[in-house]
Amino acid sequence: MSTVDTPTRPDPLAVFTELSVALTGFDRVELAGTGLIEQHYDTVLRLIGEREAGHLFQAAADALDADRGDPEGTALRTQVVENKRYGPVIINLIKLWYLGSWYPLPGSYADVNGSTADDVEHVVSAQAYREGLVWIAAGAHPMGAKAPGFGSWAEPPTIVVL
Repeated sequence: MSTVDTPTRPDPLAVFTELSVALTGFDRVELAGTGLIEQHYDTVLRLIGEREAGHLFQAAADALDADRGDPEGTALRTQVVENKRYGPVIINLIKLWYLGSWYPLPGSYADVNGSTADDVEHVVSAQAYREGLVWIAAGAHPMGAKAPGFGSWAEPPTIVVL
């Protein structure tokens, strides 16, 4: 009996996580700490459609594999980020992680790839706002969402040197 090796498809959620790490500059543990990986993954699926998301995640998986050992991420940049098909979604994904909001994809993207009725500007969830990476990057707290202490917004944020 002969066995045929069939290529294994990468787990889309794992690819989404690895892509998010590459795009945000935060590691897996930091992203998992937000509690938003699955919510953001589901948001992308819902807003661009599962078929288009599948193409994006396959392209990202291929580029991330090609970039192993390349600290510049050349394949990811050229094959996904700068790609006319995926670039607008990548920009929205970065905004989603940092701001907790989804912004409508450009009309030129929708004309070619279609769109969904939910592709409108909106805060994805209260948790997405509270846990947005912008607050960590700024060394601040989301106004009205986490208790940093009375009057804390009156003082400049602490500068974090990495």
